[in-house]
Amino acid sequence: MKKIFGVLTLTAVLLIGCKDDAPTGIEPGLGNVTVNKYVSIGNSLTAGYQSSGLSEEGQQYSYPALIAQQLQIAGASLGKFEQPIWGNPGSPNKALKSARLEILAWPSSGPVIGTTGALAGTATNSALTRPYDNLGIPGAVVADFLDETDFIAKAGTRENPFFPHVLRSASFGKSIYEQAKNVTPKADIITFWLGNNDVLGFATSGGVIISGGVVIPITPTDKTIFATQYTQAFASLRAAFPNAKIVVANIPDVRSIPYFNTVGPAVAANLKGAFAISYQKRGNTGPGDGASYLTEKNPPLLTLASGAYASLISKRTGKWYKDNNIPVPAGIDTTAMFGLDYTNPIPDALILDSVEQKMAGDAIAAFNQTIANIAAEKGAAVVDVNTIFNTIKANGLKIGGETFTADYITGGLFSLDGVHPSSKGAGVVANEFIKAMNAKFGMSVSQVDVSRLPGIPAPLGKYTKASMMPKISAENAREMMRVWNQK
Repeated sequence: MKKIFGVLTLTAVLLIGCKDDAPTGIEPGLGNVTVNKYVSIGNSLTAGYQSSGLSEEGQQYSYPALIAQQLQIAGASLGKFEQPIWGNPGSPNKALKSARLEILAWPSSGPVIGTTGALAGTATNSALTRPYDNLGIPGAVVADFLDETDFIAKAGTRENPFFPHVLRSASFGKSIYEQAKNVTPKADIITFWLGNNDVLGFATSGGVIISGGVVIPITPTDKTIFATQYTQAFASLRAAFPNAKIVVANIPDVRSIPYFNTVGPAVAANLKGAFAISYQKRGNTGPGDGASYLTEKNPPLLTLASGAYASLISKRTGKWYKDNNIPVPAGIDTTAMFGLDYTNPIPDALILDSVEQKMAGDAIAAFNQTIANIAAEKGAAVVDVNTIFNTIKANGLKIGGETFTADYITGGLFSLDGVHPSSKGAGVVANEFIKAMNAKFGMSVSQVDVSRLPGIPAPLGKYTKASMMPKISAENAREMMRVWNQK
């Protein structure tokens, strides 16, 4: 009997140790908080957007879906957390094929990233007779939260199919705010993460838009306008949900993500300090007025989209102008060596120079100050994603037996577009929201076991950071940015 009792005791210990929430080491619970409904509000980061598209494969691991699972483990009576699922292989590009990027090949010169040409998927639960619990809309800016402009018309104007995909019917509410109010039962927990696209579109496009063959400089949302819009948005949210526990997140530094830290180091490694690149500084469309070896402190940042042209550096080409239907400007000589001769420089659209980096940094600092002020005033918890992402970029992140970094593909935290988290990255983000929620509201929701989430299926040891030169077609690069830079 003693032996049997001992075996049973050991078995019980092992079973307890195998609980899904074991990594946190705490007993899951909600404290004194009643949770019958959780609503998430945000943009592509909230929606579960990965590798330049929405698909069920990624959305099932959106950070709100992961938070909802952990809330239920802690005792919340949420029922099914409803999301606007886009069936695999995912949402469409302009050609109505799947927009999702995949790894197509692994040559020694760098991975080939692109779309497969498969037809896009379709919405799988659009017949839901109420608003979704996940109201993350790819491309949404802060102003969209209260905006009641017809979202079908808005989708057409902004070349963004996600507004009608998520909001679906004005009978549920004409804005994100109205639909959040109409979710039943009334939300007890709300996560709110908007503001990224108010600077991201500016940065990912190199600080310009291309319209009708003309390159036009753009700016992030003005900090005063952002403050007004965010204040109005949050005041409305708090008025509608006076007793809800609200968790907000701030805006990460764009320089902390792989989109800006992948192509430059690979180009520098190829040039070996023998040549400096020639590039156009902000607002310049003529001969290059900037030069860099890309090895100095705070160099200009080549965007991931520039991967479509990085292999052409030193070639005599005008492919970028041709691809974007831009007449070759005065002073540009496309028979000169691209990217090395000042008469055929790397275009402003493919690079974030020091002025543009400062513009982005100043905007993010101002936005985050507004978010901190409003959260403190309205009693919301804050997730400091800015500090978290900067720390990961500087030092990496160890979870269990895995080490994650901010490197493209090999780092494991970001998807193939270099901006949005992978499934494991979404788990990391979910855990930061959970930590903030627990600390602010006296809850003990356990964290997501990141080791159980799928990673990027890739031979991660194949490349070093200096050799990670992704090959992305010009068409895929344009499609990648189409949704991000529309306000």
